[in-house]
Amino acid sequence: LQLLKSQINAHFLFNNLNNLYAHAIENSSKTPEIILALSDFLRYTLYECKAKYVSIIKEIEQLENFIQLNEMHVEGRGKVAFTPNNKGVGYQIAPLLLMVFIENAFKHSSSSQSDAIEIDINLTISEKGLLTFECNNSFQEQSNTDNLSKGIGLKKLKNKPLILYPTRHTLKITSEKELFKV
Repeated sequence: LQLLKSQINAHFLFNNLNNLYAHAIENSSKTPEIILALSDFLRYTLYECKAKYVSIIKEIEQLENFIQLNEMHVEGRGKVAFTPNNKGVGYQIAPLLLMVFIENAFKHSSSSQSDAIEIDINLTISEKGLLTFECNNSFQEQSNTDNLSKGIGLKKLKNKPLILYPTRHTLKITSEKELFKV
């Protein structure tokens, strides 16, 4: 799990430092916003993610930060939607569990498409604590994604929920007609 966390953070950090650099060069008004969101996310991953479980509310806040930072890679080339519906106040979740799938959606959509990118993320927590997460992203099969570093890959990511929630999860991943679904 430590390996998963370190690989996610490194990839995320390098992408966002490059993004921050590009905005700074352009004297973009978004530069301070990027710095604050990146700082908040790094603080969360360095300090709060040491615990085995974190507040679902905190995790959703960081998913929003993560999505906001990654939306800049899509800017002007498509749309990103995140719909959190949290009725499960007081519940906890393993930190960064869902982030991996969102990162994958951004990585493959923005690398394979020059426009018409669509990423749709829904997260619902019922009053009884049932979490339903759905992440759909567009992609083009014939693209330059073969040149992307493969990291640990989705095959190994399937083991993360299995390790953390061995009998309490269902994970379904499909790919059809240029739409990837988790």
